[in-house]
Amino acid sequence: MPYQFAFGDQCCQDHTVTKEGRPYAGASREARESARRERIIAAGIELFGTQGYRAATVGAICETAGLNKRYFYESFATLEDLLVEVYERVVADLRAAVLAGGAADAGCSETATKAQGGESTTASGADTTATPGVEIAATPGAEAMAVLRGFMGGFLGWAQENPVFARVHLFEVLGVSARIDELYRRHGRVIGGELADALCVAVSGTVLTGTRQRVLGDLLVGAGIQIVVDWVIGDYQPPRQELLSEIESTLGWVLTAGAIGEG
Repeated sequence: MPYQFAFGDQCCQDHTVTKEGRPYAGASREARESARRERIIAAGIELFGTQGYRAATVGAICETAGLNKRYFYESFATLEDLLVEVYERVVADLRAAVLAGGAADAGCSETATKAQGGESTTASGADTTATPGVEIAATPGAEAMAVLRGFMGGFLGWAQENPVFARVHLFEVLGVSARIDELYRRHGRVIGGELADALCVAVSGTVLTGTRQRVLGDLLVGAGIQIVVDWVIGDYQPPRQELLSEIESTLGWVLTAGAIGEG
């Protein structure tokens, strides 16, 4: 509603206070709240990914964000609520890197067919290096091999280049609560379905439905996470390209065995 206020002999009329609140330093109340929320989330990512979720406190989060503790509760009711938002952002970043890696390798598989070596790395961190001396097209399931290598290259690159994010995803969300466990599984199912779909598109437009798609997605996500967890715990050894070559060799053996079995 309109209000009036007076200073000395001067009177200012009809200054309407809207739901956006009074501007301060050129920013609306909503803009200031949003900025504080982003600072709290950034602090959550930093502390959860370095000290660990269980070691973090609301006070430490606010200290890192440079905010009074009361501002935490302006955006989040509990520390676990903050973990949910942090994890959503971590998974979105991982998803982009992994899918970009798979798409990059799918796109370069035709070029790699003629390659006897050479190296290429995508912006997402995915290694698109062809195994020296191997013509990928001559390998059964060559398109699948290229896409799977891209997925794993993207995941490994993301984990090594973003250790703070990787710690949150690989370790800190595990066993926190039934709510966080379900969030973890839900994201795994969604990403697994996307990976399965991308793989099928790359392999002659194959379409999977129902149980087979879910099982393939679970295999891709489960195997990928286990490989990356072991690699991170092992101080990123063997080197990424060496590990990718081992993965490729193993997948090549599996795909060749499958082709022989179907034949």
